[in-house]
Amino acid sequence: MGLSPTAYWIIVALALVATLVTFYFGWRNWRRARLIEDAPTAKVRSAHQGFIELEGEGKLMDGEPIIAPLTNHACVWYRYKIERKETSHGTDGAETKWKIVKQDSSDNLFFLEDETGQCIIDPDGAEVSTDEKLQWYGDSEWPTSAPLLGSGSKLIGMGRYRYSEWLILVGQPLYAIGQFKTVAPAQLYSVSDITRDLIRDWKQDQAAMLERFDVNKDGQIDQDEWKILRHSAKLHAQAEHRERAKQPDIHIMEKPQDGQHPYLLSVYPQDQLTKRYRLHAYLFLAGFFVAGSIAAWLLKFQLG
Repeated sequence: MGLSPTAYWIIVALALVATLVTFYFGWRNWRRARLIEDAPTAKVRSAHQGFIELEGEGKLMDGEPIIAPLTNHACVWYRYKIERKETSHGTDGAETKWKIVKQDSSDNLFFLEDETGQCIIDPDGAEVSTDEKLQWYGDSEWPTSAPLLGSGSKLIGMGRYRYSEWLILVGQPLYAIGQFKTVAPAQLYSVSDITRDLIRDWKQDQAAMLERFDVNKDGQIDQDEWKILRHSAKLHAQAEHRERAKQPDIHIMEKPQDGQHPYLLSVYPQDQLTKRYRLHAYLFLAGFFVAGSIAAWLLKFQLG
């Protein structure tokens, strides 16, 4: 073959690694497609606890909005990447590649809402697929301008830096499959937890605490006054706990902890998402057969 033994075995090793990697990802994508097909779609209000799938729309929770850092678009989830073009010169000429400078994804909670209720989505650890992608170029590490939504998945441009951002927008259709659990608000904190937090908050304002509980006005809280303070905090905590018990249950979806099930969030409907995973599975399995054939041929050539 005209190759040194070292080069030959490096090529064989790469072919074997490619065979294993393509087989794993082919199996992985096929399994995701089967999971989506086999899992019944639940409703938020009546969903059982455990690994389930939901369909609805992405909605913001009360509080600060979620803003994508590169484009400043309002959304429920984002991921971004900033790359810098680097050119190196060698014996074979100039080689250009893109090096990642910064990348991050949103970990903000948001709602999946269907006609029966709302489920909190914790995107941490999720495999997210979305059709909202923007990509453009510039000459500074942080972009000074950004394209509008709907202007295309990729904008051709010139510049040393390349910016990419993926979004799930407010109100977009949302599919989720992961670990579902329901928690009563009163279960999140016990009376003792609320009491402890309340006392800690009171300590932040020493003047107000002394005004309320320094009975003998000596400028400090003695042992008897601490008993009164703790009893007052406990009474407040019990009242707050009773109010929390009246609140509706909280539904949460998050990454399964067993390591056996995936956590998927997607704006694509189930049938389209299944087709995507099957297509990827076919491509990886094709790569598996090609890499495996090359590895087998190389080994046969050596043995022959």
